[in-house]
Amino acid sequence: MEYTSETIDSTTGEIVQAPIGSWITITEYGETKGVGRKQVRDVLSRLGILQDEIEDHTPKHASFAERKLTTRRRLTTKSIRSGLGKRLFSVVGRPFDVISPKGQAWIDQRWADTVQTIKTDITSSPVAVAAQVALGEFMVGRRHKLDPEGQVRWLLDHFPNVAQADMSRITGASPRMVSHYVSNRADQISKPKAQIKVTLKVP
Repeated sequence: MEYTSETIDSTTGEIVQAPIGSWITITEYGETKGVGRKQVRDVLSRLGILQDEIEDHTPKHASFAERKLTTRRRLTTKSIRSGLGKRLFSVVGRPFDVISPKGQAWIDQRWADTVQTIKTDITSSPVAVAAQVALGEFMVGRRHKLDPEGQVRWLLDHFPNVAQADMSRITGASPRMVSHYVSNRADQISKPKAQIKVTLKVP
């Protein structure tokens, strides 16, 4: 997408437009590298220019069990201030981010090394490798893809011995968000168990 800057000519009072280069979405940048939506976000998260953000879409008066939370990976404030990209909204209010020409060049310089680092980190753990392969096979057969939280929950159910650091590398979620997902799941499991114990004590 070509962007322009607008300034007012102090002499004529006319608005003057000047091109500022081609800005592309994160998914479009991934396409230039031959990777999909998830992998490009995994790499940019590792580079530190994307962060996980939780959006609460829970309807009013909904119960705790009916909470609807969505996790998006958005450009960090630091990366925006550095001129690497911008946060935008579509005409229907859907949030999306674009990467500036400067940001594209910055990522290009670090892309290959970061991809290799991610691969090395995962392959150093046989359990993590098996978990990544199994999760990938499970995702292929699904009509609706799992979000990062769903992927972490799946790993906890099927590969409980996988370290949280490996879950982060496999799913692309930050270590902080993986810890958050693990805690949420533990709370949801413990509360029903506590209710059952209380019920059993009632004569």
